[in-house]
Amino acid sequence: DKLSDALARASGGEPLALLIGGDAGVTKTRQIEEFAAAAGRRGAVVAVGGCVEIGADGLPFAPFSTALRALRRELPEELAAAAAGQEEELARLLPELCEQPVTRGTGRHDEDGMARLFELTARLLEQVAADRTVVLALEDLHWADASTRHLLAYLFRTLRTGRLVVLASYRSDDIHRRHPLRPLLAELDRLRTVRRIELARFTREEVGRQIAGILAAEPAPAQVDEIFERSDGNAFFVEELACCANEGCVSLSDSLRDVLLVRVEALPESAQRVVRIAAEGGSTVEYRLLAAVARLTEDDLIEALRAAVNVNILVAARTGDGYRFRHSLVREAVSDDLLPGERSRLN
Repeated sequence: DKLSDALARASGGEPLALLIGGDAGVTKTRQIEEFAAAAGRRGAVVAVGGCVEIGADGLPFAPFSTALRALRRELPEELAAAAAGQEEELARLLPELCEQPVTRGTGRHDEDGMARLFELTARLLEQVAADRTVVLALEDLHWADASTRHLLAYLFRTLRTGRLVVLASYRSDDIHRRHPLRPLLAELDRLRTVRRIELARFTREEVGRQIAGILAAEPAPAQVDEIFERSDGNAFFVEELACCANEGCVSLSDSLRDVLLVRVEALPESAQRVVRIAAEGGSTVEYRLLAAVARLTEDDLIEALRAAVNVNILVAARTGDGYRFRHSLVREAVSDDLLPGERSRLN
């Protein structure tokens, strides 16, 4: 597959980058873990870092700092030799390299310093990966801050030598139309050294095999059909529903409902109201029906719908003038969360 091919080509001295996208719960992390384990068995050094969701933007350079720290633990002498003479500048990514605290400048001087930092980071990775295969895995790019995105783009454009694989993952369902990662992904698609992998949801057959593995028994076809329909082939949802069914539960578990509702509850109140209406309106709800029930002004209704569409909770129907839930299980969770009086009034 593409992961094994990238490892083989990197082992031959050709650095490559892989972008792995997919909805939350479609086994991106598991794919990375399995690839990292396979790479380790072939003698590669694996360093993993992840982005952190903090406020409106992520923590600056968080995945690179974590990954370089892991690389330093695995190859302390090699990394020290590659950073020799540049410790103070590289300490913006890895403070352990410099005893004195790093002060960040402002204005034009800081722009020059950032460009210099990017260049030194690329040179550091090329040098460390000169004689051994290195896998740099960066998870959850949808939470990356601007500095992380810029450094990643710089590396993808400039890495030319070294036995290096840069592996980055992101949640496709979090990349809405105005997400800052979206233009970067479009730009990277044009680079020869970048491979993009979109992990699809499971088919019915794959869902059946997953359920069989979870239950250690062959499931009934009707059970597979039900879980496949409710989960939309999302591996995490399949697992939760299978475990729930095995315990005799018909409704969603509290933990799964909380996971499904957390993004809905982050919406503005007007958008949450429209989402609740859509949940009771059928598989696809026409715009005129939403407008009649919501009783919002047209501008407010459009703004509420746009908020729900931008975070991939609702999507425009493929045909007609209406909206549907991107995940049927989210619709089920929203509907289950309605109060009895609220449900009857909406209906």
